[in-house]
Amino acid sequence: MALRSVQNLACLVLALLVTSPHQARAGATLSIISGDAGGSEMTLASDMASLFPAKGNLALAAVPGDCGLRNIERLLQAPEASLAFVATDAFYVARDEEPLRAGRLRLVAPFGPQEIHVVARSGIASLADLAGKDVNLGPGGSGAALTGARLFTSLGIEIKPVALDGATAIAQLRQGKIAASVVLGPRPIPLLAKIEDEAGLHLLPIAFETQLEASYLPVMLGHDDYPGLIEASATVPTVATGLLLLTADLRSDPAFEKNFEAFVTTLFSKMDTLKTARRHPKWRDVNLAATLPGFPRADAAETWLNEHQQDTPKRVIEAGMSTPAFGKDQKEALFKSFIEWQRAKSQ
Repeated sequence: MALRSVQNLACLVLALLVTSPHQARAGATLSIISGDAGGSEMTLASDMASLFPAKGNLALAAVPGDCGLRNIERLLQAPEASLAFVATDAFYVARDEEPLRAGRLRLVAPFGPQEIHVVARSGIASLADLAGKDVNLGPGGSGAALTGARLFTSLGIEIKPVALDGATAIAQLRQGKIAASVVLGPRPIPLLAKIEDEAGLHLLPIAFETQLEASYLPVMLGHDDYPGLIEASATVPTVATGLLLLTADLRSDPAFEKNFEAFVTTLFSKMDTLKTARRHPKWRDVNLAATLPGFPRADAAETWLNEHQQDTPKRVIEAGMSTPAFGKDQKEALFKSFIEWQRAKSQ
């Protein structure tokens, strides 16, 4: 299915799920634009949705997205879009290139690190082996595409970028049509966790080198995360960036504000419920009170945290969530991706 068809289908699903989230009525629905259908962000969104009883006054609808520039665009333009997951690299691109529009974004909560996964076919042993080869970075403007382009530019490795969704990329890896695929998201990513040993695929190590220190966190992936990609007792080093849950300050609507406040109260007060073995492991990394310097928090979230500050000590988001120190080449690569995304959007 073509990318534009997937996007149109996602918008149709969103419209069907959310008829009018800003009307004061029983059974009001807020929507959260998430990530790839096989990604962890959809699982996190579904976990949040489960906090709201089926016959309650408020529901949360999880809708596939890209955790990138399209999520930001939908959040700022589509009246039915209430919340969105956005990768920090995508947020910084939007903020630097369209500061007035990005200034309407508000932080609900940081969701901690999201790891960079580079899945490769057999015969590829390192990132350097990908030079000159076809590597999927994900749909243009997505969180994975922006972070992947920045990663390879930082390391001075020239690849042939390909723009595929996650499931298609894995299928083409198995067929030998591409050399590798970059997948960005909180571990374990369901799409990758389902890959079996016989697929002949593996995760490439990403060393925490000097040029990555300003913007990423060093992390380790293990066999328990991806049994089919990492051998027992082995670990694979990689790096992680950040994931943000955002809303937009677009309207003065008492009905929406009431519903949004109810969502924040439910999510924040039931965070311990989400940090259980039955939920995605990444919930255990969420610190609701963490801040992003210079980025305002949504009023409802700020109010709740102020009222519960003894239970939620504040801290500044550190490496992997702080403003990246872009070099000239990195800025040019990111800006090129941004322009290409804008052109595709207008077609």
